[in-house]
Amino acid sequence: MTLLLLLVFTILSCERVERVFLEEDLLERPPAKRCADCHAEIFREWEKSRHALAWKSEKFRIETENFRKLKCLSCHAPHQVDPEKKPALRVEFREDGVSCVACHFKEETKAMHGPLKVWSPPHPSKKDLSYTKSNFCAGCHRETYKEWKLTKVQKTCQSCHMPSLGKRDLIQKFPFYLLHLAKPRHSHEFPALKAKPEDIEVKLEGSKLVLKNVGVPHNLPTADQGDPKLYLIAEVIYADGRRRVVRRVFSPQAKTALVYGKPKVVPLPKGEISEVRVKIMRRLAWSEKRELIKEVTLRTPSP
Repeated sequence: MTLLLLLVFTILSCERVERVFLEEDLLERPPAKRCADCHAEIFREWEKSRHALAWKSEKFRIETENFRKLKCLSCHAPHQVDPEKKPALRVEFREDGVSCVACHFKEETKAMHGPLKVWSPPHPSKKDLSYTKSNFCAGCHRETYKEWKLTKVQKTCQSCHMPSLGKRDLIQKFPFYLLHLAKPRHSHEFPALKAKPEDIEVKLEGSKLVLKNVGVPHNLPTADQGDPKLYLIAEVIYADGRRRVVRRVFSPQAKTALVYGKPKVVPLPKGEISEVRVKIMRRLAWSEKRELIKEVTLRTPSP
């Protein structure tokens, strides 16, 4: 069947095929749901993402005072996302948040752009490697991008926040899925990854704790406008049996986040320390729930 279709399309000119199958509304900035007609799997992933909820989030509505804080709006409903450019606010379908069209449709070419070379008769498509580079995210995630750039690591934003799914079909609609082999694809859920225990180094040095972000290549936590939190709870147990609890909160807005590779010193109350029981937890900007990242007991070395 696939070979037969390919033969038919070879006999016809590509230009004629594109004219026959062109769906002009796709070049008129349709709602995200329209893209699901062909890209059903990608759409289902995107629906679970914070990008899909960027405008609809109740927390965003409250924090922008019913969308009156104009400086916050354009990144939550961008017209067109381009590397290192703050986007303009979209007029249509704002409830779609950071939508398929916002990221993939370019006004200047009247085509969909993406990192793969594909032939798609329903709309023109262009290969664009900017989708594989961190600066594509920099127009909205400006502070995080600056932090990442300072680390000089090779990992991109996409390698962490769009994890590989292996080879997958890009299209599920008949007959177009017959024209494409599976290609390397990445998740469109854009997960806010939880730091692993080994990403945060914790040491007891005399009467102080020293924390270091050694695994997350930007500040921990990070945000441009929201205020996620990292919580330290340290129960200090002294040789004479006394116990004290030391608490610290690290956040981007208070400029106390853990900078990649840079030690953060937390003084402990004076005394002969026997051990310190440490918990590190996080709270995402849009959540009230705290999640445990690391739990460790540190003991003073025997003389």
